[in-house]
Amino acid sequence: MVAELESSNGDGRQPGDEDELSPRQAAAALFSSRLSDLISESMVSTEDGGATRSLTLYSLAQHLELTYPDVPISQSGLYRLIHGDAIPRLDLIIALARVFDVPPEYFVTGEPNR
Repeated sequence: MVAELESSNGDGRQPGDEDELSPRQAAAALFSSRLSDLISESMVSTEDGGATRSLTLYSLAQHLELTYPDVPISQSGLYRLIHGDAIPRLDLIIALARVFDVPPEYFVTGEPNR
């Protein structure tokens, strides 16, 4: 038993399991991929109303702050989510689902239902 514990990588994986993600890593990767896809597909109108441009993390963070003030998220928090360094809270998943008009399940299941 001691040998098994010592050979662990500290995250529950054994040496040689580099290709397998922990459940936390898999969830972060799936969420990151889905959010990245939605952001890259989204266009927003400029303030003058004439032109459109790609959605940025800054503009998404501002929109979330104005629309859902009880769901704290910053541009840096979104950056961490996009890069798979964090897992979102349920309230943020629901807010993002409403913003992008997708079911909350879109962010957390293997099927890309929209």
